[in-house]
Amino acid sequence: MEDSNKSIGKGINRIDGILKITGKATYATDYPKKNMAYAVLFKSTIAAGKIKSIGSTKAQKYPGVIKIITHENILPLNTKGGLRGGALLQSPEITFHGQHIGIVVAETFEQATAAAHLITVEYNQKEDKIDFDNLAKKPEMPKGKELADLVRGAGKSALADAEVKIEASYETPIEHHHPMEPHATVAVWDVDQVTLYNGSQIINGAQTAAAATLNIKPEQVRIISPFIGGGFGSKGGQWANLVLTAVAAKMVGRPVKLALTRQQMFNSVGLRQRNIQQLSIGATKEGKLLTLAHETISHTAVDSEYIEPCGDCTKVMYEVPNSLISYRVVPMNLILPTYTRGPGKSTGSFALESAIDELAYTLKMDPIELRIKNEPAKDPSNGKPWSSRTTVKCLQEGAKAFGWAKRKSEPGTNKIGDDLIGYGVACGTYPARQRDSSAVIKLSLKNKLVYATIEIAASDLGTGTNTILAQTAADGLGLPVKQISVKLGDSDLPPAAGSVGSVGASSFANAVNDACTKITDELLAKSGKQFFVRPTAAALMISENIADFQTRSDSKAPAEAEKYSAHSFNANFAEVRVNSVTGMVKVTRFLAVTGAGKILNPKTARSQIIGGIVWGIGMALTEESIIDPRYGNFATRSFADYHVPTNLDIGDLDAMFINEKDFIPNKMGVKGIGEVGIVGVAAAVANAVFNATAKRVRSLPITPDKLL
Repeated sequence: MEDSNKSIGKGINRIDGILKITGKATYATDYPKKNMAYAVLFKSTIAAGKIKSIGSTKAQKYPGVIKIITHENILPLNTKGGLRGGALLQSPEITFHGQHIGIVVAETFEQATAAAHLITVEYNQKEDKIDFDNLAKKPEMPKGKELADLVRGAGKSALADAEVKIEASYETPIEHHHPMEPHATVAVWDVDQVTLYNGSQIINGAQTAAAATLNIKPEQVRIISPFIGGGFGSKGGQWANLVLTAVAAKMVGRPVKLALTRQQMFNSVGLRQRNIQQLSIGATKEGKLLTLAHETISHTAVDSEYIEPCGDCTKVMYEVPNSLISYRVVPMNLILPTYTRGPGKSTGSFALESAIDELAYTLKMDPIELRIKNEPAKDPSNGKPWSSRTTVKCLQEGAKAFGWAKRKSEPGTNKIGDDLIGYGVACGTYPARQRDSSAVIKLSLKNKLVYATIEIAASDLGTGTNTILAQTAADGLGLPVKQISVKLGDSDLPPAAGSVGSVGASSFANAVNDACTKITDELLAKSGKQFFVRPTAAALMISENIADFQTRSDSKAPAEAEKYSAHSFNANFAEVRVNSVTGMVKVTRFLAVTGAGKILNPKTARSQIIGGIVWGIGMALTEESIIDPRYGNFATRSFADYHVPTNLDIGDLDAMFINEKDFIPNKMGVKGIGEVGIVGVAAAVANAVFNATAKRVRSLPITPDKLL
């Protein structure tokens, strides 16, 4: 039985909730500074070429303008300092439409914006590479060795001997992150020290990248980021706007604020690249997989490479003796793609899980039965034993809770009025990892009550990091949550992993838990006493009348963890209604069942999964960034034309967690859920649409024109 006195495992409200709903939570631009100046970026209007001249005379004379910064007068920067996407104004070369080409600094934001519109630019334009469909006919091998062809057994050639074959191409479009809080920075210099108030998913990563790019030492840069209004990967690696704000502040000798507009977000901070994925599956008539090939063609920037690992799920999800995972890429005059929630896994699972559904239909087999039949006993990609694997349980428990038995296997036969009803299922996975992190615990005794402060350079994307760390410390110290305060989001605090790749909760919580153990041990040693029952740190502070005490713990993943394959797993169930007259799709019900180890806080965890489902529904039905083929810019430039799901688009959503105990990846048995929540969602919706309409849509988003 769970200890009722324990805090971990309880769905308590976020300890920072009141700050957020009262507007007291401080985001990047919420730091008033004396004598603040305001910066606005201006951008290229061509996709490829070179700046011939910049006409800024009118802008320079505009009221309130302090300085205009371009490649002609900017301070020298290290373009290999670790920032993503270039665009640091170090050269007149243009490699994508919307590349930063200058900054206007003025007394007000409005003055800077108006002046930026007065600037004229002449270019020497050259032929651009923006036609992906044409370029994809002659793709290249990736430069990264980790994306070399991965062949198991006979690879794709075994397809020739299969009794049943599925060969199909699946496409996912360019998508953008679009957190509620756009990227923004306030930069303040104090002689040679700079403080950057900035939304950063990796606090120490932003610090080191900014320092290297500015040609100064990391200890000369302080990143402050206590609250982040979403990031979804775009704030994982930092972009040029971070350092350009610091440069502007240095050059004008005043604090400077630079906030991207929603329109600028489309070509300033990366994107999820478009993918063409060819799936080739061979199986026996009984449904045993014989071969599985997953071949991806993507695009990258012309001067740097990033490719989503779309074959990651395919490597581990099913037992198959022969497989091929391959990647090909085309350089394009677009901004560098980057990590986007569930990178590779969310897009790759759409192709894989759709193809598995196609195979099940061809075999006239229930798609759940087919998946269970090909469940691997160990990780097929490396032969390591699973630390745990819950796919089958997720499928079985989800089928019961969702009412899968009511599904009609023959598509297009379940109709109510003008609506066609369909059920779909798809699975997903994401690695479970712990990364090096440190934490300091400070205890103080006041009026016979013990208070604790947790310090760690972690970040909170809005996922509840503050709360789960307070819960962890409450149990580790023997204190109520209300007597614990959490300090994070500051590079001056002990270094920590980032809120990326689903490593945040496991890394931060284990660091705090280890610090709780260590401080209790040290207080025991300080007391010089032996106890029959191990006392808590709080009890020792009181019994020994210790006014203040602190310690630091530096935590790493267990050495044994590398010997196992550790993942979170899920099963997604979708019910859709497709209007047979309009082709409109409505997801009326969705259930996600997830096995993710110890759930620290069911309330915040459920919120994470629900968020992943909503994004996955958007991926399936609405989200798509469209390039204007004439210029290489995005025709979609706001939420008016880049459609994300709203409340009216979403039906009944639910999330269940499998009771899983897996202490191999880390001492606390915590696995990440931030990424796995989106993996498999789009495929479940697409499979439900097929079950409803008998029309297989292999290119996202599934819009009415593709169904009518």
